[in-house]
Amino acid sequence: MSWMHRLRLRALAVVVGLVLGAFAVVGWMSVPALPALGVALVTAAAVVHTMSSKLSLPTCAGCGTDLTGQGAGAYGVVCPDCGTINQHIRVAMGEDATRRG
Repeated sequence: MSWMHRLRLRALAVVVGLVLGAFAVVGWMSVPALPALGVALVTAAAVVHTMSSKLSLPTCAGCGTDLTGQGAGAYGVVCPDCGTINQHIRVAMGEDATRRG
């Protein structure tokens, strides 16, 4: 299972756990539902943001290694740790096509 799939499953587990926890608090303590769900939603957003903050850097989709400073080949950047070929960020955003011509 790749690093990206583990990250997605971890984020899903956090969100489901927080929602179930909010419902448990509402049922157990007779707390109004909207504030409890609001707190769960804000907490879920903060946790998922923290977990995915590494994605703003060039990161290997296979193992999560930072690829900053790695040279890109014709098909992308090869991870030095696991050998996964990762599509170059500029190619994915269309910047190379505008730069070529």
